[in-house]
Amino acid sequence: MAGGKNFKQSSAEILSELLSDEKLKQGLKYIQSEEFKAERERIRKNAAERLKDIRDNLGPKRRTPEVAARERELTLRLAEVEAEAADLRLRLSELLEEEEKIRSELDSL
Repeated sequence: MAGGKNFKQSSAEILSELLSDEKLKQGLKYIQSEEFKAERERIRKNAAERLKDIRDNLGPKRRTPEVAARERELTLRLAEVEAEAADLRLRLSELLEEEEKIRSELDSL
């Protein structure tokens, strides 16, 4: 058991030495100060604000029912125009083939 007593004694000496260290005293004093608490609170608020900004930027778009209805209307109209354009391209292709066929017949005359 004598070893346990020496361990306690040496541990107490180490702690006493640490607590008497001037830099440690200054650090403890700073951590307990209002300046540190205010700085910690400022950093916490800035981090919370940044997180909120990130969530707002990455989150789903918030649209009014009117805007959503207009978006649906425009999307449907775009689909109609795209379908009509595809039909016209197909018809143009057919007409170009017919033109080529007629020119070929004319050239053979």
